Amino acid sequence: MKHLLFIAVLGVATFSASAVDYLRDIKPVLKARCYACHGALKQKAGLRVDSAANLRKGAKGEDVLAIGKPAESELLSRLTSKDADERMPPEGAPLKPAEIAAIREWIADGAPVPANESAEADPRAHWAFQIPQLVPLPGSSGNPIDVLLEDYRSTRGFKAQPLAERTIRLRRLYLDLIGLPPTRAQLADTRPWEVIVDELLKRPQHGERWARHWMDIWRYTDWYGLGAQLRNSQKHIWHWRDWIVESLNADKGYDRMIQEMLAADELAPTDLKALRATGFLARNYYLFNRTTWLDATIEHTGKAFVGLTLNCAKCHDHKYDPITHEDYYRFRAIFEPHQVRLDPMPGVTDFEKGGLPRVFDNHLDITTRLHLRGDPKTPDTNRVMRAGVPAVLAGFAPKIQPVKLPAYAFAPAGRDYVQRDRLATAKSAVATAKQELAKAKQLAAKAPPEKPKQPTEPKPKPTVPKFSVHDDFSKRNDKLWEVVGTGWKFEKGAALQTTATRDAERLALRQKLPRDFELTCRYTHTGGSLYRSVTFRFDVSADRKYANYVYTSAHAPGPKLHVAYTRGGTSTYPADGLVAQPIEIGKPYTLRLAVRDRLVNVWLNGKFQIAYTLPDRRPDGRLELSGFDATVAFDDIQIKSLPADVKLADAKNAVPEMKRASSVEIIEAKLAAAEAKVASLETMFAAENARGDTIAFQKATQAAARAEALALKAAGEYELKAFVKDGKKVNAARAKIANGDKKLTAADQGKGNFTPLRAAKKALETPAHNEGQYPTVYPDTSTGRRTALAQWITSPKNPLTARVAVNHVWLRHFGEPLVESVDDFGLRAKPPAQQLLLDHLAADFMANGWSFRRLHRLMVTSQTYQRRTTTAGADAKTLAADPNNHSYWRMNTRRMEAQVVRDSLLHLAGVLDPQLGGPSLNPGDGVRRRSLYFKHSRDQQDKLLKMFNDADHLQCYRRTESIVPQQALALANSKLAIEMAGLIAGKIEADDFVGATYKLLLGRQPDADERRECEAALAELEQVATTAKKANPAQRARRGLVHALLNHNDFVSVR
Repeated sequence: MKHLLFIAVLGVATFSASAVDYLRDIKPVLKARCYACHGALKQKAGLRVDSAANLRKGAKGEDVLAIGKPAESELLSRLTSKDADERMPPEGAPLKPAEIAAIREWIADGAPVPANESAEADPRAHWAFQIPQLVPLPGSSGNPIDVLLEDYRSTRGFKAQPLAERTIRLRRLYLDLIGLPPTRAQLADTRPWEVIVDELLKRPQHGERWARHWMDIWRYTDWYGLGAQLRNSQKHIWHWRDWIVESLNADKGYDRMIQEMLAADELAPTDLKALRATGFLARNYYLFNRTTWLDATIEHTGKAFVGLTLNCAKCHDHKYDPITHEDYYRFRAIFEPHQVRLDPMPGVTDFEKGGLPRVFDNHLDITTRLHLRGDPKTPDTNRVMRAGVPAVLAGFAPKIQPVKLPAYAFAPAGRDYVQRDRLATAKSAVATAKQELAKAKQLAAKAPPEKPKQPTEPKPKPTVPKFSVHDDFSKRNDKLWEVVGTGWKFEKGAALQTTATRDAERLALRQKLPRDFELTCRYTHTGGSLYRSVTFRFDVSADRKYANYVYTSAHAPGPKLHVAYTRGGTSTYPADGLVAQPIEIGKPYTLRLAVRDRLVNVWLNGKFQIAYTLPDRRPDGRLELSGFDATVAFDDIQIKSLPADVKLADAKNAVPEMKRASSVEIIEAKLAAAEAKVASLETMFAAENARGDTIAFQKATQAAARAEALALKAAGEYELKAFVKDGKKVNAARAKIANGDKKLTAADQGKGNFTPLRAAKKALETPAHNEGQYPTVYPDTSTGRRTALAQWITSPKNPLTARVAVNHVWLRHFGEPLVESVDDFGLRAKPPAQQLLLDHLAADFMANGWSFRRLHRLMVTSQTYQRRTTTAGADAKTLAADPNNHSYWRMNTRRMEAQVVRDSLLHLAGVLDPQLGGPSLNPGDGVRRRSLYFKHSRDQQDKLLKMFNDADHLQCYRRTESIVPQQALALANSKLAIEMAGLIAGKIEADDFVGATYKLLLGRQPDADERRECEAALAELEQVATTAKKANPAQRARRGLVHALLNHNDFVSVR
């Protein structure tokens, strides 16, 4: 019995002092802890424990109970084992002592079998796992919703409420179908109900209204991260939101919507509009952990589309549903190869400004391993999980077929619009450079000519006075040094910097150095915090943004001696100027520094170390001694003129000093570089367009490589002239020229390669990566796994997909779902009271092209939808027998969603901007677009929307509905609500202002008490405004009444 297994879930049993009862004390424990592995669907080790009779049969015919002899029972032995590998259940806490005691007593008593006990039903017989069927209806029976519900009610003697008054129904309809309340004229519309319904379903606002519902379910969130770093979701994910809106307005079949969201890159790889749909998957991106990313993908693909909690099988077999641990990782294997990237959009070349987030299969050969107990640190290395769907529903799963992709999909640089946009940008740079050159030449022509120099007798070179400074620091010498900072002390024959700081504390020599000089200094690093550097700066400008310097550093990872320089406030640390040295704290050093023009020679402790040529010199600056993150003792310093006959070592980096080019010369070089860039792009695109033709591509590659080399050189030559005073840029420019020469040689030898344009931007797989590590051309094949998954989900044989979708739509029209657990149709979901209705609607939905428009029409044209919400006057028997309205004898009252509250304010005030689509907007009272377009993420959420139960960006299959005082306060104090109240009041032109306002805001007329209260309030508000000498007191009073009614419960309710 080594293979006897149990699955672990929490179980609770209570026992009385009476004898053990199997049905009361044993079976509940076995059901909670053991059925998953030893029940109807699965019998590990051949053991089934879902009935006493099955337990007595044992495992594969071997007794596990030892009836009457509990001490010999294999079952008890495994339940009580101290060995974690032997103990059952294998996961979770061991059975409680009382539970084991009950099993022991039952075995000792002979393991009696209760009469008429039934074993666990086959999970495959679960109601939601059966394909939904149409219910036969009489030919002229009317709306099937009304027929089926009336049949349910009539058999129970229930009576339905009558229809609500027409204005209430119209308000309900408008808010449900387009998310905006009707105007006063629309409330007076007498056309047939079905005509109004069809008109609303075809309005563009319908897609916006229902897109927000599906964005809840599909977990829409805009990107967020740290600064510009992407960490969650994707930049420009709004393209997916616009796809949802457009798909709903076009009544695209829900089956096709699912297929595009999961696999548009395989099904329509050249259709940018369809590719937007894969934002559903791109939204799950998470920079820091691939398993977290895929866990979210698996969980919410399962919940959103088929109502299965696959996530519950990540660590072990599902505790309730027939989904195994292996099923979870087979499902993960479907998504394992996919990654996310931004594709270029026409007219945009900057990915920070625009791009299309989409998924694609990138790692085609990656394997999926089962994580033991769900821990990614302990993968099962003995087997590879093959992609697949849960076995219980795999009978109709299609075969996975790899998809060959067109070059458009895997080599985006070959797209016409990409080439057109990049060339347009490059040619624009040429045109700009030509304009600049023309202006430069005009200015040069207008400049007065230089006077020719008259020949003169050569003057004898002036005698440069010898410079000599010596200080042994025996005392402070303010005439010689400017002492900057509070950490300096002069004692013990040394100048001591006693504070380890990065501030500019220094000794600055007051005398001007000669251009050529030598310096010798004895000093000791005495301590410090991190870098522990001692620095000798010269040529220091007054603003300290220009300097040359030599320093020694005792920084532990890499102590060194280094020549460096600062230009424009930015320091450069050239590799040619560095020598590693074991600089030690407490050890004295003697540094000698000799400078002639730009050449620097450095000795340390009498040994020559460095020869380095500076990019330029400004020798009119000062000399400074300092510490950086260091304390230091300067013992002695001597500075003197460098004799002309002193020979210095030449530097390896020596290059001629760059002379500043004229403006015309610089712009001529800029134009040459821009023209070379155009030529490089043109030959590169010719090569891209030759992909697929091996010979043509090889020939075009060499041409592109040569043009790229020439462009690189031209860019370097321009930068060399333009940035002559910036050492870093000069070095970079020279490196470009050298690299261009190298590439040119390779191309001339037929060995060149061009650098493909990075036309797409792949999301980083880990924070340690950078974009340059990824290729610019992607795999030319996709695995086809996600296409197969989408086909399985949308198969007419899948019993779940249509039911789940219909249930979501029903919830949002009727306020309560037919199946309470909207994201879980597994075994815990009991058959709903209206299962026949759900199944009929689901079957009809599939049979009619998965059309949401038809589904909405069926629901909102039903009498059921149009009934009153009130229980006033209700049939007493019905009210008593069905208080929770399971038979839909009345309509349910609902709260407006957050977005509908805000959008209604703007719409009623006449300021709502009807523009569709576009980038997400920062939330704010000044925005007049629909709330759908606000940025919605962890870091950005509109405060008013949040107060009214806005969607949780992590998971929102059903919005919460709360009624809290803060909501009333938010509407009462909101700048937006106050401003809109004034605008609404100004639009109501009617003799009966109270009646007109009630009808517009609440969809009904006031009763007598309400009218009396409102008229009194209007009079009082006007009197207060008049007394306070406010302008237009009557209008102010009307605004006050409108504002009060916006806080009425009937305004934020859909009745």
